[in-house]
Amino acid sequence: MRTPREIVSGVSDRTVRWLDRVAEDGVVRLGWWRVRSWFGHKMVTRKLIPGERVIAEVKHSHIAYAVPVLLAALGLFLAVRWLPFISADSAWFGIAVVVGVLGYAFYRYLWISRDRFVITDSRVFRVWGVFSLQEAEMEIVRVLDITVVRPWYLRPFAAGDVILENAAQEQGLREIHLVPEPQKIALAIHRRRRQMMGLGGDAESGTPAQSAPRSRRRADHPRSPGPTTARRR
Repeated sequence: MRTPREIVSGVSDRTVRWLDRVAEDGVVRLGWWRVRSWFGHKMVTRKLIPGERVIAEVKHSHIAYAVPVLLAALGLFLAVRWLPFISADSAWFGIAVVVGVLGYAFYRYLWISRDRFVITDSRVFRVWGVFSLQEAEMEIVRVLDITVVRPWYLRPFAAGDVILENAAQEQGLREIHLVPEPQKIALAIHRRRRQMMGLGGDAESGTPAQSAPRSRRRADHPRSPGPTTARRR
C-alpha cells in the first residue's frame, strides 16, 4: 500500500518528466504522438521484451475499414444535408443521431486499427481491444498447422484469413481475419520455424539451407579406390 507521500512524489515526478518532454518536443508533436498511440502501435511496443526481434507486424487490410469509412460518410452527410433543416425542437435528436453515427464510426476504426498480429523471432502474439484490452501469445514452435483462406471476393484486394492451430484449439490466436497477403504471413511463420529447428535459412530473406561443401561430402563419403596398375621400371 503506497503512502500519500509516495503518491504525491510519483505524480510530481511524472509531471516533471512530462514538462521536460513538452520543452524538448513541443506541445503539437507530443500531442500528435499521443494521438498516434491510440491506434495500436504502443500496444505492441509494450509487449516486446528487450532483445526480441520483430519479423512482421500485421495490421488489418484496408478493406476492413470500409464499414467505418461508410459510417463516417453517412454521419457527415446527415450533419450537412439533414441536421440544418430540422426544427429547433427536434435539434437535440438530430445532434444525438449525428454524434452517435460519427462516434460509432470512430470506435470501429479504433477497434480495427488496434488489432495487431505480430511475428517475432520466438513467438507470435496478438493484441486487440479499445476499452477492454486483450492479449494472446504462443511460441512459434507450437504452431502445428496453418490454414490460409482467400475467398474470391477478397482476392482482388489481396486479403484473406489465417487460421493457426495447435494442440489447444481454444485460443485468441486461432483465427486472424482480413489481413493483407495471408500467404506471406504463413510463409514467414514457416521460415522462422525451420530456422529454429535448424532446417532453413534466414527468416526474412528466405535463403535456403546451404548444402555441405563438396570437400566435406567427399570426406564423409570417400570414393572407393579404383584398380591400380603396376609401375614399370
